[in-house]
Amino acid sequence: MAYDLKYKTPLFYYTEEELAKILESRGRKPDGLAEDIEIIRKWLKTQSHLPMQPTDRQIISFLVMNKFSIEKTKEKLELNYSIKSLIPEFYKFPVSHTDFLKDVNCNTLVYLPKLNKNLNRVVIWKPDIPEDFNVNTLFSTLLQLLELKSILDFSNSDEYMCDMSNLSLSLVSKIGPMDIKKMLTILEKVYSNRIAAIHYVNIPSYAMTLINLVKVTLKPKIRDRIVLHKNNESLLDYYSKDILPKDLGGDSKSLAELKEDFKQLLLDNQEYLKKVQSARVNEVLRPAKLCNDDILGFHGNFRKLQVD
Repeated sequence: MAYDLKYKTPLFYYTEEELAKILESRGRKPDGLAEDIEIIRKWLKTQSHLPMQPTDRQIISFLVMNKFSIEKTKEKLELNYSIKSLIPEFYKFPVSHTDFLKDVNCNTLVYLPKLNKNLNRVVIWKPDIPEDFNVNTLFSTLLQLLELKSILDFSNSDEYMCDMSNLSLSLVSKIGPMDIKKMLTILEKVYSNRIAAIHYVNIPSYAMTLINLVKVTLKPKIRDRIVLHKNNESLLDYYSKDILPKDLGGDSKSLAELKEDFKQLLLDNQEYLKKVQSARVNEVLRPAKLCNDDILGFHGNFRKLQVD
């Protein structure tokens, strides 16, 4: 069976050749996905507690995230719905919400439209109006972009880039270790922690408090993927100019232009996102009871974390 796997928006662009390489690295070909999808579809029919059914394209996205492990894909698809009840504070800001729109204006949170040389997708965060910063709405925005990514994009992994040129001490004080740990839990339990790199650029001295806070919450293998940049020029050691924004030494659209593009993408998909955000698991119909401690395992031990 043939599936429509072509790119749907220039904001998440990839070529057929790039997709073929991503699938090949996982032992699959574009025309050889039917068996995996059928296995997941049969399993979904037994999961009457789930509030929505993913599309074939989203199933393929989760299969790619999990390197075509059927059991891991089942787990992540299920948790994509279950996590909304466990960490509801990140799922209560629909696109039309005034706080959400305020967040979109005070932060730049965008993906680079082209994949990098490793076929990874790069997401950039830059605070624009630090005094209006709210960590819950920022993470809500990221999660809604990740949801859209799961139905629009294919990539090997994600790379995060933080432009800290506008960072303020007041903003740093608004982000707590539990906030970061909750977000990392979602990235791990739903999106398989596909973090290939974390780049920090234009770093003021006081930003190291936030960077160390992130470090201590990361697993060692991801912690080792953090790269600190003194300036934009060193980004060219990792990225070609054609994918980087003008603001960061590249030839692509500016961050301001990308910000408007992604704001429109969110608005264009607000009905879908509202439906996804409000979708909750019917616990009465769940085949086996979900143990919250297995999902949110940082409780108790988390208090032992120390930040330099």
